[in-house]
Amino acid sequence: MLHKLTLIKLGGSVVTFKEKPLTANIDAIDGISRALTQLGVPVIIVHGGGSFGHYWSVKYDMHTKSANYDVHGVSVVHESMIALNQIIVNSLIRVGLNPYGMTPSALTTGPKPIVAKIKRIYAMAQSKVIPVTFGDIVHVGGTKYSILSGDALMTILARVLRPLRIIFATNVDGIYKDSVSRELINKMQVADKRKSIEFFKASGTDATGGMQRKVTEAFKIASHGMDVMLINGLVPERIIEAAEGTLKVGTVVKGRKS
Repeated sequence: MLHKLTLIKLGGSVVTFKEKPLTANIDAIDGISRALTQLGVPVIIVHGGGSFGHYWSVKYDMHTKSANYDVHGVSVVHESMIALNQIIVNSLIRVGLNPYGMTPSALTTGPKPIVAKIKRIYAMAQSKVIPVTFGDIVHVGGTKYSILSGDALMTILARVLRPLRIIFATNVDGIYKDSVSRELINKMQVADKRKSIEFFKASGTDATGGMQRKVTEAFKIASHGMDVMLINGLVPERIIEAAEGTLKVGTVVKGRKS
């Protein structure tokens, strides 16, 4: 059963200027905040690191692989993500919404979900609070840490909560047939995963804001019977259309029927 819940990933390429270290895209964030005031359904937000966490994780050579990373780097990456989270949370507060910022370590042990805690944030969302979490550097045991991306966090949350609407807001309109014509694919099936991933491997991930990672997680989620929408978050009204089931421009990855 799918729950009346909208799970939204705000990509780092939407909420920051990725080419400008430690620079938030305030206009984009505020536009999304204003748009979200139109929604009357429970919402949970995940955001990426963009020119905050991603910038520092590259500097300190940190990856999704568990390792003994520089502990000063662990601190710097984590605090930069808290700073970006605070910018997004404050924007939501200014428009009268009720965000509640939280680190992913409150919801997971490394990459493993803490199911009871995740179900609790769904209860919070039902009470008109908007949990806002993010990709981060997380402790995985002993002296080891790893990057838990916001995209992977979306899959973790979706599998536990089974939201009715799952939205990846990026800086492009969706998934294209090829990099030349940029013709948008409106719908894809789980069986199309290999073709889609091969396209992003060939075209490179950075040019599309890390789209390969997002597409990979979208197909993982869809394989569990949930539709996933990839849209342009720089056009805030598309988030509302996606949440209301009236999306006109974007790509829907159709969930496999059980």
